[in-house]
Amino acid sequence: MAKQIIRSLRKGNVQWNEEDRLQIGTLLLKAGYAVRIGRQAIPGQGDKQNAKTEYTVEFWEEGHE
Repeated sequence: MAKQIIRSLRKGNVQWNEEDRLQIGTLLLKAGYAVRIGRQAIPGQGDKQNAKTEYTVEFWEEGHE
């Protein structure tokens, strides 16, 4: 299995808060996946002061990076 990514935009219509991301990460860990939780500015936003932020939960099977 290749890396899978669950995305959430901070200023989007459906928002996941930090607790939501941690809970999904915990469930994925219990299911045997490696997990990385991160965030980044949306590409193409330039230097906007209120740029949208994308939060991600990446998961994969260990050894299949």
